[in-house]
Amino acid sequence: MSDEKKAVPQEEIHKIRISLVSTKVKQLEEVCQGIIDNAAREHLYHKGPVRMPTKVLSIATRKTPNGEGSKTWEHYEMRIHKRYVDLHAPASSVKRITQITIVPGINVEVTIAA
Repeated sequence: MSDEKKAVPQEEIHKIRISLVSTKVKQLEEVCQGIIDNAAREHLYHKGPVRMPTKVLSIATRKTPNGEGSKTWEHYEMRIHKRYVDLHAPASSVKRITQITIVPGINVEVTIAA
């Protein structure tokens, strides 16, 4: 028998970015917290949630359809909130981390870099 130790093949560690976009802040924060809890349970290095600047989309339109009367305006706006979480983990563990219930209205994008 030789004294050489057999090398155990380990999975390659990837940088994984999970991007979350929604108009509802409370639900977005809950999903972010769920992802971070799962990553901590797996003992993975994580960074985030990083809060990106909020986009504010606004529309101003006249209240009257025919143009007569006082010039009153309606203002509508929609705020789009973005968060991302960076993980350093094997690609196989991404499925276990992202197994949380995601509410409708939250867009999730997972990007794996080498």
